[in-house]
Amino acid sequence: MPKKQAHNMVLRRLGQSLREQDWFAAGIEFFIVIVGVFLGLQAANWNEERLAREDERAIIERLHEETGNLLEAVRAEGAGLQSHADDLVSAQPMLFSAEPERALTQDECLAILSSHVYRKPLDELPILDELLSTGRFDRLQNSDLKQLLRAYIQFRDRERGTHEERTNELFRLYSRYPDLVRVGVTAIGNEQGASGRFELLSANDYRWNQSCDARAMRQSQPFLNDLFDNMARSGNVLIANKKRETMLIQLSERLSDLLNS
Repeated sequence: MPKKQAHNMVLRRLGQSLREQDWFAAGIEFFIVIVGVFLGLQAANWNEERLAREDERAIIERLHEETGNLLEAVRAEGAGLQSHADDLVSAQPMLFSAEPERALTQDECLAILSSHVYRKPLDELPILDELLSTGRFDRLQNSDLKQLLRAYIQFRDRERGTHEERTNELFRLYSRYPDLVRVGVTAIGNEQGASGRFELLSANDYRWNQSCDARAMRQSQPFLNDLFDNMARSGNVLIANKKRETMLIQLSERLSDLLNS
């Protein structure tokens, strides 16, 4: 017998018992109605809890996938930042007269030319933004996971603000000191020392190249001051990247533990 039909039958019997003043039968029928309502509500709660846990599992799986993808991208970004920083560091002793004068390598010169470049860091986890915008963040039950996510949100928001401040005033050294850092083209077939990093701007018969006057750089204190400012900003970007990588590793490991438990 369908559940709704059985419920209606009980109610009809209850009404009949009340009309006949059969209080014992009415009490039994009333008890059956109360128990039925309770079981119905309990079943609804159980089903709602089951759906919530299924949704939580789906959230954790997506978080794990997106965290892994972002971690891979942040590591690749960090490798580029580290290479850039290494080129700046290798040029420092000579430029600041701690070592004898020498010519700068093409990579060192390119690092100086692009020392003002600070791209917006990779930091987005789309599912996390969805959880915050839809109010589903509290679907997550694990307190350690929620704490890691809150810490990442705070770090991400702070670094986004820092990026805006960092890029508010940039020192494009090739524009401020055109006699010290020069940009030009090198004919194909005579491209020894060409950087090959401006391929989208190059043509079939030439490549873009850069040259640095190391002697003049060493003698220009304004240039060295601006270069130092750019190098300091680059160092902060690299530190933030390492911090972001560490936080994503911790988050990825916690998500893996939850999925395997």
